[in-house]
Amino acid sequence: MLTPAANNPNAKLNEAAPSPIGFKNVPSVEKPITLKVKGEIPSWVNGVMYRSGSGRYNLLLDNGDTFHIGHPFDGLAMLHRFEITNGSVKYNSRHTSHGVERRIAQRDPTLLTFGPDPCKTIFGRMQTVYHHISKFGTNAALQENDPEFDMVNVTVTPNFPLGKALESETGVKRGEALVVKRDANTLQVVDPETLKPLKMFTYAHVSKKLQGQLCASHHQYDEEADEYINFMVRLGPFPTFQTFTLGPYLPSGEKEQVAAPEPRLHQPIWRHLGAWKTLEALKPSYIHSFSMTKNYIIIPNFPYYYSFGGLSAIYYSCAYQTFYWDETRHTLFHVIDRHTGKHVATYEADPCFAFHTANAWDEEIELPGGRRERVIYMDYCMYENTDIVDASFELGKTPTGHLDLDSVQPAQYRFDKLTDHKQQHQISPAQFRRYRLGQVPVAEPDEKPWMSSWRDIFSPSKWTQFNKRRVASYEVIGYDLEMPRFNTRYNLKKYRYCYGVCESKFAPSYASGAVVNGLIKLDLDNVYLGANTDPESSAKIWDEPGCSCAEPVFVPHPDATAEDEGVIMSIVNTTLEDGSESCFLLILDAATFTELARATIGAFNAVTLHASFVDPSGRGIAVN
Repeated sequence: MLTPAANNPNAKLNEAAPSPIGFKNVPSVEKPITLKVKGEIPSWVNGVMYRSGSGRYNLLLDNGDTFHIGHPFDGLAMLHRFEITNGSVKYNSRHTSHGVERRIAQRDPTLLTFGPDPCKTIFGRMQTVYHHISKFGTNAALQENDPEFDMVNVTVTPNFPLGKALESETGVKRGEALVVKRDANTLQVVDPETLKPLKMFTYAHVSKKLQGQLCASHHQYDEEADEYINFMVRLGPFPTFQTFTLGPYLPSGEKEQVAAPEPRLHQPIWRHLGAWKTLEALKPSYIHSFSMTKNYIIIPNFPYYYSFGGLSAIYYSCAYQTFYWDETRHTLFHVIDRHTGKHVATYEADPCFAFHTANAWDEEIELPGGRRERVIYMDYCMYENTDIVDASFELGKTPTGHLDLDSVQPAQYRFDKLTDHKQQHQISPAQFRRYRLGQVPVAEPDEKPWMSSWRDIFSPSKWTQFNKRRVASYEVIGYDLEMPRFNTRYNLKKYRYCYGVCESKFAPSYASGAVVNGLIKLDLDNVYLGANTDPESSAKIWDEPGCSCAEPVFVPHPDATAEDEGVIMSIVNTTLEDGSESCFLLILDAATFTELARATIGAFNAVTLHASFVDPSGRGIAVN
């Protein structure tokens, strides 16, 4: 989207024109500043919180035109850093997508986005396909040498296992890499203090064994096993999901003496084990996060698919128009045994969709008659379909939800969203569902791990070993919780408390075209299925007029004896009485949900997605 130079009201100020759809640029603060703290931060809270998000939506081009970014997920990447020491807070931030800005200025047709371009014609899309094919090799070379060539702005991962080659190239010591990730196989390592991008890379840079186009923004980790877990998706006529582990993940002590991380690949997931009679190929779907227990990895396969096996992405140049929802197909949960690496089960569930998983665990249940059953429990922020994706277009526009779309969104900038054609859409807060996968196959103690072998192709017993139709069940244990976080000391274990964002009661609902959030704490041992604001509800909520909260981070007390003993940190955007904008760091007591402190960051609203917290030594304490 472009505003011509002649129509720019800020031309004399040499500034970009205002966004026609309500997004504002966020200034960077590259030199650390000390924030003024109101209240008192507990003395035991020491470390650094990193937050990822978007920073720039309106770009002034050399010819005076202004380029406008139309979806919040596509805002140019920005990182925020909060260093907390003895009750004081230092803040710095940086824009980390200058290479993308250059590509926009050069009208690079190979730039992929999440949101659509309403101005692109069919002829323009055909040109885009040609450029994607002809520039494939050139772009790979450019990305190799430009650490800001692509936009990576979803999750921030401390202690990332880079591997020897990347450690040598970047100069980053083992166990000290701070890496930003997204749902494509593109990652960015940045300096943990200045946030300056150092290298853009793929998982193949870590190990040549890790090949694929897609992965999850949210990895899983097992601190006891010292393993980092994720998966790769290979697109094409016969797509596969391949889980893998990297370890050691969190080296301690003499880090340089710890072995470099080595990958272990598991059996590729390429079929529905409950549909062995048809051997129908799986369809690649949008997967932002997945679940894991001490013994299993569970990959969700929602019926929100990449059309034409993902090839349509180079036609549309955006994810939104590439995906399609198929309500006639089941959601599938594919289960990998962590010990053997084998794909041991596929469970069918009603069609549904989720961005985020919470915790998961497995346990052995005793049945009548002395029999025993292995059961997986996993929690999801689940939606009945993908209508909620349309609500993402409004993320970060204004904390009050009061935006006159007719005045800021001229007709040529309007895009036809899928829910515009539904008489009754289902844009509503998530159900917090607990899924149960029963009778999970258990490996024998002496069972050998899976290894890729041509012999398996000609071994019928290997193909039929786990063929069985299985069905997942679930119960709703809460409503209106997204961006889930919990005490990571209870990771892979049964837990009681989950924290997240919820609809603000002081703003219009998601369904009415606003995304304004409060903070919520659910007590999962005291389920209440009425409104969270009811007096009988066990939920605790922080919500103030004119405020919108970002994902909470739970930081446990180092000597905690209770699961909810710690603090919650969030970034809050607010609109003041005079109409001006502000944002602040909010710190709550995680048990009582009372405010302990806040620190004003600046006179702007910052759109952040996810965050991680590290202790003073740089070790991840709360990682997402």
